[in-house]
Amino acid sequence: MKKLLMLLVLMMPLVVLAETFDEMLQGLDGQAFKRSENGVIVELNYVTRTIQVSGYDYQVSPAFGENVTDISLYGTSAGSLELLSVGMKVEMEYFELGHARLAMAIKELDSNLEVEF
Repeated sequence: MKKLLMLLVLMMPLVVLAETFDEMLQGLDGQAFKRSENGVIVELNYVTRTIQVSGYDYQVSPAFGENVTDISLYGTSAGSLELLSVGMKVEMEYFELGHARLAMAIKELDSNLEVEF
């Protein structure tokens, strides 16, 4: 019981600081601009819904909800985070916050296209 209590106390700051995708999106001020970059997927985390592209971490929205990240595979308008894979070349449209990049759209690019890793 004592170990469980200690674990809960140590994890409490993580829970308090955690923001949802929608909360972060609502926190954008009117000066935020949507940006776009091409890159290569280096890492995917389906649990935290984060994607690392060419050294930058992006927060992806939940699959359902009010503000959903638009994900599309090459040659189609359909896609999902679970269909993306490491090594894919993608175009990221995002809002940059001081502590996070919010992915608004992820579009798979032609595998023969030259992009910076």
